[in-house]
Amino acid sequence: MSAWLDRMLSLKNLSAGSAGVEFELARPIPGWAWLMIGACCVAWASATYIRLLGHKGARTGLATLRTLLLLLIALLLAGPQLVRQNERVEPDWVVVLLDRSASMGVADVEGPDGSRERRETQLRRALASAMKPLADLAHARRVLVLGFDAGVQELAMGDDGSISLAEPAGARTSLGPALEQALRRVAGRPLAGVVVLSDGRSVEQPTRAQLRPLQSRQVPVIAVPVGSASAPTDFSIARVEAPGLAYVRDLVPVSVTVDRRGGSAMPARVRLLDRLTGEVLDEQRLPPDATDQHTLTLTAKKDDPGDGDWRVEVLPDLPDLSGENNTGDVRVEIVDRPIRVVYIDGYPRWEYRHLKDILVREPSIRSATMMLAADRRYLQEGTEPLGAIPRSREDWNAIDVIVMGDVRPSLFSEQQLDDLRSMIADRGGGLIWIGGPGYTPGAWRGTPASDLLPFSLAADGGSLAAGGPRPWAGPVVMKAAPAAGRYALLQLGESSADPWPGELSDPSLGWTTLRWAQRIEPSTLKPTTEVLATAHSAGGGNESAPLVMTMRYGAGRVAYVATDETWRYRYGRGQAMMERMWIPLVRLMARESLGRSGKAAVLSASPDQAVSGQQVQITLRLVDQALIEKRPEQVRVRVSRTGSAGRPTEVTLRPSGQGESAPAVFQGAWSASDPGMYEIDPDGALLAGIKATVRVSLPEDELRVPQSDHPALAALADATGGIVLPPDRLGELASHLPNRELRLLGQPDVETLWDKPIAWVLLISLLAMEWVGRRLIKLA
Repeated sequence: MSAWLDRMLSLKNLSAGSAGVEFELARPIPGWAWLMIGACCVAWASATYIRLLGHKGARTGLATLRTLLLLLIALLLAGPQLVRQNERVEPDWVVVLLDRSASMGVADVEGPDGSRERRETQLRRALASAMKPLADLAHARRVLVLGFDAGVQELAMGDDGSISLAEPAGARTSLGPALEQALRRVAGRPLAGVVVLSDGRSVEQPTRAQLRPLQSRQVPVIAVPVGSASAPTDFSIARVEAPGLAYVRDLVPVSVTVDRRGGSAMPARVRLLDRLTGEVLDEQRLPPDATDQHTLTLTAKKDDPGDGDWRVEVLPDLPDLSGENNTGDVRVEIVDRPIRVVYIDGYPRWEYRHLKDILVREPSIRSATMMLAADRRYLQEGTEPLGAIPRSREDWNAIDVIVMGDVRPSLFSEQQLDDLRSMIADRGGGLIWIGGPGYTPGAWRGTPASDLLPFSLAADGGSLAAGGPRPWAGPVVMKAAPAAGRYALLQLGESSADPWPGELSDPSLGWTTLRWAQRIEPSTLKPTTEVLATAHSAGGGNESAPLVMTMRYGAGRVAYVATDETWRYRYGRGQAMMERMWIPLVRLMARESLGRSGKAAVLSASPDQAVSGQQVQITLRLVDQALIEKRPEQVRVRVSRTGSAGRPTEVTLRPSGQGESAPAVFQGAWSASDPGMYEIDPDGALLAGIKATVRVSLPEDELRVPQSDHPALAALADATGGIVLPPDRLGELASHLPNRELRLLGQPDVETLWDKPIAWVLLISLLAMEWVGRRLIKLA
C-alpha cells in the first residue's frame, strides 16, 4: 500500500508510510479559516448554479464539483508537503571521581572475613560488584571517570565496566578543586550527576563558589563514603626537633611532638633508635591522660664522631589507624673536640671551688678558671690557663663558654664587654651567670653586658646596694621546670626514667636546701626567657620564683643561676649531682659556637622546617676577616634536594647591612614547592664544607590526619540535592540519576505535493468533469 501510494504521488525523497513522515502545509491555515474557506467555496459554487435552468440534481452535482475544485485550489495554494523532522539526541554525562590519595591505604574497614582491610580494597570491591550496572550506564550515557588527589587525572573504563586503578599515592586531597576541574571538563554539556567515592578527608573542601555551578545547574552529587564512619585512635609524629650539632658523649635532647586523634585513650611508647644499628637509644611511655598533642623529650649519647642518623617511632600497645605516620627521622652531627670554658669569679666561694674541680675533671672540657681581685690581679687554675684576661674580639672568640661569677664589672673595660657581647651574639658563644651577694647581677646594670641578663634589673637599684634582686628570706629547695626536660637539663636522677628525684624537693633532708638564693620576680623576665628551675621556700607555702633561666641572644645563648649553693648536693650524692647539673648546662651553651668554630662563614636557614610554598630566609654570616675585607657584592648558594638528580636552584644572597663598607652578613629568600630534605651550600672553594639543611613538608600531610570524614561528604550531597549511597549499593547508581539528555532538532526533510502530477490530474479532472456536466445539461 505504501509503495503504491508513493508511486501515485511520485515521491522521490520521502515515503508516505515511513515512520516520522507527516503531512504538513507550507502555509499553515488554522481550522476556523478552513471552515470559512469551505463555506465561501460552497456559497460561491451554489450561487453560480442556483439561478440557472436545469435539472436540480444535475446543478447540485455541478456545484459540488466546483466546490471541490475551489477547495483543491485553496489546498494547493497552502502548499501541501510531506515533512520528516531530523532529531538528534545528545546523551547526558555522569562524572565519577575516585579518591587516589594515600589515605585510601589506611586499613580501618571491617572486611567480609572480619579482618581489617584497606579503604582501597573496599573501593575496588564496590566497583567490581557494580561492573555490569556501570557498563550499562556507560552504554546509555557518557561516563567520565577521574581519579583525584591534589589534582585530577582521567582513568580508563572498559566496555565491561571495569576501571583500571593504580595504587593510591597522592600526598594530599583537594576535593573542592577536583570538583571544579571536573566541571570544567564537561562544560556546556548536559550533566546528570557527579559521583564521589572517597573517605571524605580533604585539605580543601568545596567552597560556596565551587558549589554554585552545581546548584545552578541542579546537578546532584552522589557521595559514596569509604572507610570507617567512626574515628579509630591514631598516633602520628607531628614534629621532631634536635640540635644540628652536638659533642661526643653529649646528652642530646630530641623533642618529639605526638598527635593523638580519634578514638579513646590508648597506651603507647615513643622510642628513639639508631637507624643503622637498630639500637634503642631511649624510650618513654606516653602518659595515659596525654592530650591530643603531647610533647616529650628523648635523649641519646654518641661516643664517636660522625652523623647520628636516628629515628623516632610511636609504638601503640594496640594497632592504630595508620602506621605510615608513626615515624620521624632526625640527623645530628657529632663532633669530637674539647669545649673551651673560662670561669671568672671574684672570690673563692664554695661554688667556685667545686665547679672548678668539675670542669678540670671533665675530659671533654678545656678550662681556665680565674679569680679577679679589685686591683685586676688574678689567680688562675685549670687545664689550659690563659695568658691574660681576654682583651680583643679574637681572644673572646677563642672561647666557647664564659662562666661569670660574682665579679665586679669595673674590672673589664667597656671594649672588653662589647667584645663579650659580640662573642655571644655573633659567634654563637655561651655565657653562664652565677649570682652572688656582691656584684652579680646588680652591679652590671647599665653596662654593655646587662643585655646578656635574662631579666631586667630594677631601674631604682633594687633593695641591695649593688642594685640586684632581693634574696630569699630563708632557705629554698630547687625544682626542675618543664623547659629543662626539653633541653635534657637538670636530669639529676640515676636514670632518664627518674630525671628529677623527689628527694631534692624535700627540705627535711638538709642537704637539699639552698641557704642563699636570689628571688627573681617573674615580671622582670625578658620575653624570650625560659625557666629551667624554680625556687620554693623550704618553710612551706606556695611561694616560688625562677632560679635557673636561659635565653637566646643573637646567635648564642645565656643562662643565669640565681644561687651559689648547689655545692651542698655533694653531701647527699657526692659530686655526681653537681656534675649532672653543670656539665649538660655547659654543653648546651657551647652547641651554637660548635657550628661556627674553625669555619670562614656560618650558613643558616630560617625556618629549618618549612612547608611547601613557605619562604625560607637564607643567611650567610662571614666570620673570617680576610673574606670580609674582600667586600663581595653578592654570594651565590645552591639549594639541592637530597636524593634528587635534578639541577640545584641558585639563590643570590646580598648584603643585609645598610651603608657597611665591608658587609659581613648576606641574605636571600627561597621557597620550595616539593616536600623533602634540602641542602644549601655556597658556590665557591673558599666556603666549601659550609652547609645548612631545610626540611620541607606539605602544609597538610595526607596521613597526618588519616581519619575519614563522612560528614563532609554528607554535607556536600545535601548542598547539591544528592544522596549518600553506601558502597555495597553502588549498583543502584543509575536509578538515582536524573535524565538530562538533550533532543536537538535539525533541518527537516521536505517533499512538496502541489507540484506533483497527481495534483494537476485532479485539478484538470474536476474542471473537465464540470465542463462535461454543463454540456450534458446544455449549460455550456
